[in-house]
Amino acid sequence: MSSNNRNTINIVISGVGGQGVLTLAELLAKAALNESYNVRVGEIHGMAQRGGHVVCTVRIGPMAKGPIVDEGFADILVGFEPVETLREISRIKKDGHVLMSSHIQYPVAVSMGKAEYPSIDEITSNIEKLTSNITELDAMNLAKEAGSSRAMNMVLFGAIVATDLLPITKETAIDVVKKKFPGKFEEINVKAIELGFSKVVN
Repeated sequence: MSSNNRNTINIVISGVGGQGVLTLAELLAKAALNESYNVRVGEIHGMAQRGGHVVCTVRIGPMAKGPIVDEGFADILVGFEPVETLREISRIKKDGHVLMSSHIQYPVAVSMGKAEYPSIDEITSNIEKLTSNITELDAMNLAKEAGSSRAMNMVLFGAIVATDLLPITKETAIDVVKKKFPGKFEEINVKAIELGFSKVVN
């Protein structure tokens, strides 16, 4: 999209270390830059290498002067799994769009028996207190269908673009991914984008 007249879009991406949260934020920013938009990116990650919580913010548009997305100001919340989505739900604005992968990755505390994982109904109920705009897909299964479980972030990339909330075309998204991952992973990642895109459009 060549026009630069959309309002600033605030995106929060939430997941755990190793899921590709940082890469997704980077590619979203590059795609927006390729569409001639002003972009700011922020990231918070503690024990990312041990499966700790990772959150990135991406702001696209003329009013994006810094990377911080305050509570109640996110237009889009992308969650790599249900609890990680719920963890950042306070950032979504009223009637904002939640894009959530339904694939569950148990936190360390749950795996060690020190905490219980909430039910999906409980998670969804808490999200719906703020917005009914929820798109749910199993990004892990789609990534495996594309050829690698590591392409989960590419599935979500395609799904975000398909919402039509961002000034980024599918073609631009695919182009930046091809440049980021040339060679043997290119085909898998492009297929993952296509699957994520199709899942939302259809």
